[in-house]
Amino acid sequence: MKESDFSKFPFYTAMSEADKALLRSKVMPREIGKGQIMTGDNHRCTGIPMVVKGRLRLFRLSEKGREMTLYRVGEGELCILAAVCALGDAEYDFTIEAEKDSALAIIPPDTFKELLYLSDAFRTYVFNALAYRLILSIDTIEMLIFMSIEERLIEYLQRSANAAGEVKITHEQLAVELGSSREVITRQLQKMAEKGVLSLKRGKIVLKYIVKN
Repeated sequence: MKESDFSKFPFYTAMSEADKALLRSKVMPREIGKGQIMTGDNHRCTGIPMVVKGRLRLFRLSEKGREMTLYRVGEGELCILAAVCALGDAEYDFTIEAEKDSALAIIPPDTFKELLYLSDAFRTYVFNALAYRLILSIDTIEMLIFMSIEERLIEYLQRSANAAGEVKITHEQLAVELGSSREVITRQLQKMAEKGVLSLKRGKIVLKYIVKN
């Protein structure tokens, strides 16, 4: 891998030359195509993916086969959930899918633990990322408990809409993002359309009275 690939990660430039060399010598390059599943459920972590190019989506499957997106890992980020599992030598219960053609650098668990001990910059990045994901998880739990499905839909659509108020997404994809079922999402969107809040087009939703900040 090229030096410029590592420089995409915010912790890298602040690391010592020795720690940089350790990271470069140990990571394993991997390419994964769009839609490809990287890991399955209930296995031990064999490496922490750093996303050099592309984007990964982490999700869980319910016993009934319903998906819920946990979060995404974009370019210049590493998968903090895989890192936590590696630290605790624990089995993970999530799946990783490539949303785009992706180039990864996989950090072996032992190297990850060594860098966490040796490098202040790397350790600070990991704990900041962990704190950020924890806060987002708490926000998600609060949303699921306290917000109605309509409120959750409005919040998601407002956050995701482009300048024209359009969100290009299917009802099935919305259900995955919000941890609901397609039937519930479709029914609620139809109610919102009848209220004049939005209009439903093929493959997209157009907001009418919700202004994106």
